[in-house]
Amino acid sequence: MQAFSEKEIIIAQHAAEGMTAQEIADAMFLSIETIRWYRKRMLRKADAKNFSELIAMLKDQNII
Repeated sequence: MQAFSEKEIIIAQHAAEGMTAQEIADAMFLSIETIRWYRKRMLRKADAKNFSELIAMLKDQNII
């Protein structure tokens, strides 16, 4: 798994707390499209099938 940027980790933390993509975008003052782009990039980096799997992987590795 490739390293994640600080912003990617923040997005994952928010998602793990149950925030929607729109809520994350609002909280980070970014567009929802930007959040979607980050999520897709994170899935590729981790070779995860979906975002739930990615969150579980990050929790297992104590990244979030």
